[in-house]
Amino acid sequence: MGPHKDYGYLALLQQDEIGGLQVQSADGSWIDAAPVPGGFVVNVGEMLEIATQGYPTATRHRVVSPPAGVERFSVPFFLGPRLDAVVEPLRLPPDLAADAKGVSADADNPLHAAYGENALAGWLRSHPKVAQRWWGDVLAEREQCLSPNCDVHGKQ
Repeated sequence: MGPHKDYGYLALLQQDEIGGLQVQSADGSWIDAAPVPGGFVVNVGEMLEIATQGYPTATRHRVVSPPAGVERFSVPFFLGPRLDAVVEPLRLPPDLAADAKGVSADADNPLHAAYGENALAGWLRSHPKVAQRWWGDVLAEREQCLSPNCDVHGKQ
């Protein structure tokens, strides 16, 4: 799976001894999330970033496939809102709010407070080959809607 951020609030992941999960550091390098027996990896999702205005930011991560003939197993749990939910910013205590960096402004990964819209955009971005094969019409419509006059449904 290519580099991405999870769309919900949190993702909890238990992985086998094979590993393969990597997280991106602030300098852009990739760090192995080495498996810890009985341990969980906790990734912050985009909705928690939106709700906290960037305190904390979503975890960008990827999965490196094991060599041919080696199976990798992981068990994820994704905590997110209903698909029709719109996430509003929380009122943080002043000391935490002072450390909030604001919601990420990445042109390749714009965040949407409407969870369903954010999840769809993230899924299409995270699984480009599958998306192109099965949802090529959705991708084409999204590509055509680059002007500021487009509404959320891709219409001008």
